[in-house]
Amino acid sequence: MQGYACRSVLLLCEGSAYARMVSEEGKEFTLDTLSAPETLASAFVFSSDGIFPVTIIASSPCTIWSISRETLFRLVSSDSSILRNYLRIISDHSMFLSRRLNEFALQTLSSRITGYISHDGPISSLQEAAFILGVARPSLSRAILQMVSQGILRKGPEGYVLAEEDHHK
Repeated sequence: MQGYACRSVLLLCEGSAYARMVSEEGKEFTLDTLSAPETLASAFVFSSDGIFPVTIIASSPCTIWSISRETLFRLVSSDSSILRNYLRIISDHSMFLSRRLNEFALQTLSSRITGYISHDGPISSLQEAAFILGVARPSLSRAILQMVSQGILRKGPEGYVLAEEDHHK
């Protein structure tokens, strides 16, 4: 849970989940969707704050292994290949967070929509896409309609797609 103590690294061995943040005003933001195998809390377990910055919510039945901070420290101290892999995981997560920050803080909603479609496929559910993009559904709907009228998006059988992709089929 967001704000709770983080004393272990969690390994998502089976299933899928998503990482969500909630502001004090109740605004929700889905940071990532996760599928096994995945490491959770790898960048936070040794932080000075020692808390989870997100809430992890299962979207299917999951199996999770927990490795305590102390056990993890012993593992990375005893084997350089484990240390190297752990540092790669933390670095990859940092790169992911940097990209997400760029997507949400520095890009327009229309560029976020095109990025979402390019990465995740057609938008078939406005409610789900609005949740993932961290915007109100009416705002997303207005932006999509504007992008359709500009010829950037087209409504296909699976949902909204990039107009250029539609031409390639």
